[in-house]
Amino acid sequence: MELFHSFFWLISGILFWSMDNNNQNNPTNGFLKPEEKEFRAFYKREMWWVNHQVGLRKIGLGIFIVFDLILVLLAGWFFIDAYAVSFDQEKNSVISMVSSGLSELRDFSQSEAAKPLGVGEVAVVSSGDDKNYDFYATIANQNTDWYATFKYAFKMSGGETAELNGFILPAEERPLILFKAATTKTPSVELIVRDVKWYRVDPHEISDYPTWFADHNPQISEAVFSRADDNNQAAVAFKIKNQTAYNFYQPSFAVILWRGGTLGGIVRITAASLESGEEKVLSASWLGAAPSITKIDVYSEINFFASESYSSPEGIQSNDTRTQIETK
Repeated sequence: MELFHSFFWLISGILFWSMDNNNQNNPTNGFLKPEEKEFRAFYKREMWWVNHQVGLRKIGLGIFIVFDLILVLLAGWFFIDAYAVSFDQEKNSVISMVSSGLSELRDFSQSEAAKPLGVGEVAVVSSGDDKNYDFYATIANQNTDWYATFKYAFKMSGGETAELNGFILPAEERPLILFKAATTKTPSVELIVRDVKWYRVDPHEISDYPTWFADHNPQISEAVFSRADDNNQAAVAFKIKNQTAYNFYQPSFAVILWRGGTLGGIVRITAASLESGEEKVLSASWLGAAPSITKIDVYSEINFFASESYSSPEGIQSNDTRTQIETK
């Protein structure tokens, strides 16, 4: 009986030891707390990294070396191809591209550049005393967003006249005149225009030039020509109304008189000033035989882009460089 009890306790001990050992080797079979399970997972990950980090580093280094070798080989091939294999072909391609680019740039520049001024023929007319003659020519600007300043003179057989300053606004045609330029009757005359300087209308400041021009240009109307009964005195007059918001300093106007299609006379009239809202009649008269006039053209000679064309509004003081006197 005692032998049987001893054998029972021996078998029970062996089974208990076996179960305890299995629980230690396989903790998932036991009952673990949540924090113990989390620690167990963290422990497994760390052990995996410790066991494999050397191999992973070798793999990464190998990939990096292979990638660098590919880059070096590609760079070497491109260098050899550019300077040895395909050098002539690449050179010709570059020359062709540069030539094409320059051609396109030239075409673009020419399309955007100002078109040259158009110059008309010169007409000669008596100044009214049969001893001196006036010269008349026209100049045209076909550019709608460019205006220009220039110098002009009239060339005759005896040489050139003195140079005068001129200007022309966008999309404008205006006369160029010179009074008492010659004493020889109907000389052969040619207009010379030089030192042309172009200025583009800034679209940021003037987005609509026709409207801007209308806002600056005084209205001219009721131009009439008359002569005395004895035909020894002639006169011309017109009405000028400054409906703009600007005051003009010594504005001048060129009056061209036509007898049919022939130039009959040239007159320039200058006012001392023209205030905003002012309306006045400007006139001029001269002695001498006057032909029958059938048409009168009046041109404003105000350069609306020049600051010296304007005067300060009444009540605003300013330093006018035209009347400044230097004192010591």
